[in-house]
Amino acid sequence: MSASSFESLERFKRSDEERYNFMESLVDKNQGLISQLKIANADLSHEITSRRTLQDKVQDAEARLKETQESAASKCFALCLIDGDGYLFDDNLIKQGAVGGSEAAHRLLDSIKRHVQHHEGSMTWKVLVRVYANLEGLLTKYSYIGYHEEGSSLRQFVAGFTQSQPFFDYVDAGQGKERADHKIREQFDLFIDNIQCKHILLGIAHDNGYVPTLDAYKNNPTIASRISLLKPVIKGREYHGLPFEVASFDSVFRKEDLPHDRPSYTKPTRAAPPPKQGRLSPPLPFRKRAWNKDMVTRNPLYPGPVYLNKDNQRVDEDLGTPSEKATTNLISLLRTTKLCNDFQLRGGCENPQCQYAHEPMLDGEELIAFALTARKTPCGGGSKCRSKLCVLGHQCPYSPNCTRRNTCYFKKLHYVDPTIDHEHVDAPTNGTSPTGYDRPMGPMDHW
Repeated sequence: MSASSFESLERFKRSDEERYNFMESLVDKNQGLISQLKIANADLSHEITSRRTLQDKVQDAEARLKETQESAASKCFALCLIDGDGYLFDDNLIKQGAVGGSEAAHRLLDSIKRHVQHHEGSMTWKVLVRVYANLEGLLTKYSYIGYHEEGSSLRQFVAGFTQSQPFFDYVDAGQGKERADHKIREQFDLFIDNIQCKHILLGIAHDNGYVPTLDAYKNNPTIASRISLLKPVIKGREYHGLPFEVASFDSVFRKEDLPHDRPSYTKPTRAAPPPKQGRLSPPLPFRKRAWNKDMVTRNPLYPGPVYLNKDNQRVDEDLGTPSEKATTNLISLLRTTKLCNDFQLRGGCENPQCQYAHEPMLDGEELIAFALTARKTPCGGGSKCRSKLCVLGHQCPYSPNCTRRNTCYFKKLHYVDPTIDHEHVDAPTNGTSPTGYDRPMGPMDHW
């Protein structure tokens, strides 16, 4: 074989090797692409599954959000927070006791609905009302300034107010100015960010101490538009310039502040009554100080002595026990006639516009039964009272066998020793007490 043939053969061999290597590289690349395609297909399948799962979750979330929104929309409410130490209800409503409390709740509900409808354009929400007050302080204040009917009816008024509406509460916040303030601030902070709370009315504008709480929202138009202030008797100076709308509920609250001074009291002379016929029951002498018919008829039971126990706590004198007949007859009378307590027990009535009956004039057992009825209302001064004119109770009438425990109005006086030790000789007779308490004198509604 010639040299040229060998050279040709070598060229063919090199060409075949190059072709083989090229084909081998193509096969390797193809295998790589096939592997990548399998991975891409797997990823695509996973993404499709994930997308469908996410889509299902989104649809479920949207359905639950819609349900939540519908539920929230159906349970929206307006909130009214009132500082009851500064916003006092109308005197005529308080005098009516539980009936007046119910009427006050209905008037307040109507007023809130009208205000919110005017402000928001519609009113289909529930209305929540919280009144926080120092109840004992109010009782003392009413007694001190001589608002006896309001003082004696306040607890019944509070009960009627709370019971008449399912979302209305009149809460005794306890003694101390900051008690009610703290409650209202915390309630406001709780509800202001609640999306279901569409509007908040605040009865706080008498007290500048609430202004810092409102300052945080005065420059936020969205929140500020949800807040209204109830018009107070005397507006705090720092409230001027705040952007909140003011609502006036004159049919519910007092239009003037309470007087700061107590009235002077001059005990009137009780004239001897004309002869009566058909008395409820014959008078019987059973009081310790040897009462007889003439004495009881011509003289009031009060002023009387003020007795103290060994701990210098006031205790009530034992008036004896009237007969069952006298008690029954008195109960029957009080169901149809509201007797004037001043006239019956203190010997006369100063009020020329008195709405309570002065007849029949009680004496004997009926007068004692009426006095015992008055003692079923606790005195605001408690065992510290030293007024000779006080007709209210200074110890639990059911003690030591009282079963009412913490619900008893006399629960703070359950541990007063009822044993008389001595008489307080400096007791005032002008209706006031050295402790700053005066006696509420309203109609007895215990029966």
